[in-house]
Amino acid sequence: MNNIQVAIIEDEKPAARLLEGMIKKLRPQWDIIKIPGSIESSVAWFASHPHPDIVFLDIQLSDGNSFLFIEQACPTSLIIFTTAYDEYAVRAFTVNSIDYLLKPIRQERLEEAIQKFEHVTSKYNQKLLEQNDLLEVLHSLTYPGKKYRTRFLISGNEKLITLQVEDIPTFIH
Repeated sequence: MNNIQVAIIEDEKPAARLLEGMIKKLRPQWDIIKIPGSIESSVAWFASHPHPDIVFLDIQLSDGNSFLFIEQACPTSLIIFTTAYDEYAVRAFTVNSIDYLLKPIRQERLEEAIQKFEHVTSKYNQKLLEQNDLLEVLHSLTYPGKKYRTRFLISGNEKLITLQVEDIPTFIH
């Protein structure tokens, strides 16, 4: 999967750098954006930028709980929570969360979460392609190609003349 946009929202800079390095090692082709780890700055960033495909989101940000960020920013991105707290796991899956990684994050566990993201998005993309195919069929059935006349029958001087469309150099109004 190329051109995947990844956002990391983490208030601890060393943890953000470590996670970025781990993701780059596993998926070097992905574009990673580090967003400042506060609710206020993250909400502002999401309001003024296209939403990334996936967000690695710490639960405890510098100015509060990341569920407040989700309520305010309404991200369309899939979310993988990264946290030292296991008590938010159940609540995490009520939002766009596809995984919940406990710190310290292990490389194998991160790979599993990324594979889950890739699986979910590939299934979604497949369904989208199937829907587009169905829409094309429906459109062709609903609006079949217009059938235009290929010839005209014109009366003149007491006889009928058949004119082929390709023989008419101009249109008659």
